[in-house]
Amino acid sequence: QAFNKHNVTRFFNILKDVQEKQFHPAHRVFNVDETGLMTVQSKSSKILALKGRRQVGTLTSAERGQLSTFVVCMSAGGYFIPPFVIFPRLRMKAELQDGAPPGTMVVCHPSGWMQSEIFLQWFEHFLTHAKPSASDPVLLILDGHSTHA
Repeated sequence: QAFNKHNVTRFFNILKDVQEKQFHPAHRVFNVDETGLMTVQSKSSKILALKGRRQVGTLTSAERGQLSTFVVCMSAGGYFIPPFVIFPRLRMKAELQDGAPPGTMVVCHPSGWMQSEIFLQWFEHFLTHAKPSASDPVLLILDGHSTHA
């Protein structure tokens, strides 16, 4: 739905109702979203500038990379669920996880985009790290994208 005053007000009214029925402390209220990042292998860059110069320009490579999807989730209290990355390829290679933060989950799909079945994998990843229980529930806020159904 559109980002407008009516929908934002509606969202916060629903959130208020949920919090009044069952309070969730900030560290148990999570938000998740995906973002696409272009991945381009490059050598380490060097920036040269005159000493004392306040503005420094950089050159950006015209090389095109592939769009990968990064799923990021954190609580209002600052707790991060390890990243979940979707690479646009058919088969997984162990090297895709090189240098990733501990706990990062990497999957592959030809499009590199979120799909319903991949969302279920992410949700299991979330449950593993958030560890919700009847005595310590979590509130997960996500957008209304069709892959989250």
